[in-house]
Amino acid sequence: MLALRNQTARFRGFAQENLETSQEDIKHWYDQNTTLVEFQLGPKVWVMAPVEPRALQNKWAGPFEVVERKREVTYLVDLRSPRNPLRVLHVNRLKPHFERTELSMLLATDDGVEEESEPLPDLLSAGEKDGSVEGVILSPSLTEEQQGDCRHMLGEFSSLFSLIPGVTHLCSHEVDTGDSTPIKQKVYRMTDRMRACIKDEVSKMLALVVNEHSSSPWASPVVLVPKAAARDATPELRFCVDYRRLNAVSKTDAHPIPRADELIDRLGAAKYLSTFDLASG
Repeated sequence: MLALRNQTARFRGFAQENLETSQEDIKHWYDQNTTLVEFQLGPKVWVMAPVEPRALQNKWAGPFEVVERKREVTYLVDLRSPRNPLRVLHVNRLKPHFERTELSMLLATDDGVEEESEPLPDLLSAGEKDGSVEGVILSPSLTEEQQGDCRHMLGEFSSLFSLIPGVTHLCSHEVDTGDSTPIKQKVYRMTDRMRACIKDEVSKMLALVVNEHSSSPWASPVVLVPKAAARDATPELRFCVDYRRLNAVSKTDAHPIPRADELIDRLGAAKYLSTFDLASG
């Protein structure tokens, strides 16, 4: 029995020695392409932390402050968490935080020509929600005649500066479902807060003539998706419709998407760029 115990201890020593040798070899080859990362005390860093409640999914969170350097590759970071605010983290889970620098717009002019730069008026924010542009501030460099022409033009197209979305009559969209039978889905279960949100959104869209009452045999349920918000704030709800089953039976229009680099080349020489966004409907 004593001989077996001595032999086991000897084999354990061999295994421990081989393990240390193997670890040194692995560390040697791993360190070939690594660099030492150091963080100063005080500056903020980003931390690779798990996403609650999915512990296996990580994302960068922060920025947090470095409190103390524990070892060569470990730091004490203040995570501002009520349960465990201070945690010792490896540098592989940290990355530096860089403050955004304030950018300034430049105005290029010809040499020898003195010009005064004036801010362009924000027509959208200056106009009221009902489409009025009476409060729009015009550039003082314009003559009285030019200001009169500008106000006349703004008054003629005042609806274009309204924050209330409108409805176009220039085009319409048809969903081709072929020979598919109508799909009618049941309403999803909702809380009282969700029902109130749906009722309010539908009333607003009916008042804006964005939606209209329908008696179609097709029906898709409404879903409310929470908008991005702060951790402690109550997220707002986004009104959406679940059209997945309708999309499954709809015939698609296989229109090729233009290449991004070609679009950039075409827009490079443009003087004015216009963007359009569908607000709702």
